[in-house]
Amino acid sequence: MAAGTRSERTAWVLNLDADLELADRRYAPSAAVRAAMAPRVATLAASLLGPDDVLVSDDDPPRSAAGLVGRAFCPTPRAIALLVRVGARPAPHPGVEILREVNGRAFAASLGPTLPGAVFARDADVALRALDARPSVAAQWRVKRAFGMAGRGQRPIAPGAATDADRAFLRKAIAAEGGVMIEPDVAIVRELAVHGVIAEDGASRLGRLVAQECDVHGQWLRSTPAEDVDASLRDALASEGDRVARALVAAGYWGPFGVDAFLYRDLAGAVRLQPRSEINARYSMGFAVGFDRRSSG
Repeated sequence: MAAGTRSERTAWVLNLDADLELADRRYAPSAAVRAAMAPRVATLAASLLGPDDVLVSDDDPPRSAAGLVGRAFCPTPRAIALLVRVGARPAPHPGVEILREVNGRAFAASLGPTLPGAVFARDADVALRALDARPSVAAQWRVKRAFGMAGRGQRPIAPGAATDADRAFLRKAIAAEGGVMIEPDVAIVRELAVHGVIAEDGASRLGRLVAQECDVHGQWLRSTPAEDVDASLRDALASEGDRVARALVAAGYWGPFGVDAFLYRDLAGAVRLQPRSEINARYSMGFAVGFDRRSSG
């Protein structure tokens, strides 16, 4: 994927459930999942697709996008197979093992801790020992599966009070996805994100900083340009975006990416920065706000 201007007519697969497929190679979306995604797919299509682009789905007849270049929200095997079935020519993309590595929370954690006491635990005993401690910046912990979307696969757990259900959640998540992310369950003040594109040759560019709004379940509501952020915070997030881009290149990834961040209030009332809450090595709902959609490859 080149990081130049994209002008060719494109067939798109907006597989917003890509993280579920990366977590489980056997995954196929249920009718309920497809129905739940439909409004967000329509919202993303309105911002990401060009006027002559085509949105394709499992319901389209074979060869309905014959000859078009094909792109996906995330180029998972299911998305690429769908593009091929409708006759599109999938654009060059990283392999699924690379996608699986760089979209997992273990990869983000490998770049170093950000929230005090946070740890990616690959063993249930290690996880339970971490949960026995009391976080310094929050009243409880939040445990996240290695892969997740829209706030799914998360569980708040009070320090030293893991229940049988909590232990079952840990064991199942670790067995299925290789580990869990344990973080202080902090009070978020404002959510931010920086987006960018990495070319096949490793060159990267960042877009503008955006503010994100999510509901109480962590599901995206809207993204807007973050015009009121001071220079020091803007510089810190740009620096983190550049650092993430270098790590993605080292892992063999190229394409669109985003780094989610947020400001939070600790138990003493001070506002702190979490510069890297998640790495999304794919498109995202706010990508077109943070990065010109026609500069995405």
